[in-house]
Amino acid sequence: MKFRFSHFEFDCEALVLTNNGKVFSLNEKPAKLLALLLMNAEHIHSKDEILEAVWPGREVTNQVVFQSIGHLRALFGDDAIKTFSRKGYQWQLPLSEVSDEEVAEVPSPTVETSNSTQSNVGNDNNSTASSPANDATANTSKPAWPLAAATLLGLLAGAYFFV
Repeated sequence: MKFRFSHFEFDCEALVLTNNGKVFSLNEKPAKLLALLLMNAEHIHSKDEILEAVWPGREVTNQVVFQSIGHLRALFGDDAIKTFSRKGYQWQLPLSEVSDEEVAEVPSPTVETSNSTQSNVGNDNNSTASSPANDATANTSKPAWPLAAATLLGLLAGAYFFV
């Protein structure tokens, strides 16, 4: 089952998130939580229900739920998931189901990663990956501090001689 919201599409079975045709890397546990929220969006999901669906048979604290909710809010915005005090969480963004015909018309997506999706939230092996797009720009950019230091020294020297 696939859903469309904002400029995203999410495949609940494959746990694949796309944004305008580009695939975003999303760790397994936040992806499972997103699938749970989307597949029954009108329902308020309790922490216990989320723990059983996303971490079945595992002894984990409520903190993993809070972290995964925070991870999804960082990705989709604070208004995407509403907290109901002492009740649970509910999906809030307008949502539509994507039909099989629409999926067939969409070209094959390209892979892209995002820093906001590359966290170890819900990742059992606690490994993180860096974004190739950001690594490429980091390697080609030059540090600005030498220019800033030279400018500051020039201003200080000018102030010393003219004051």
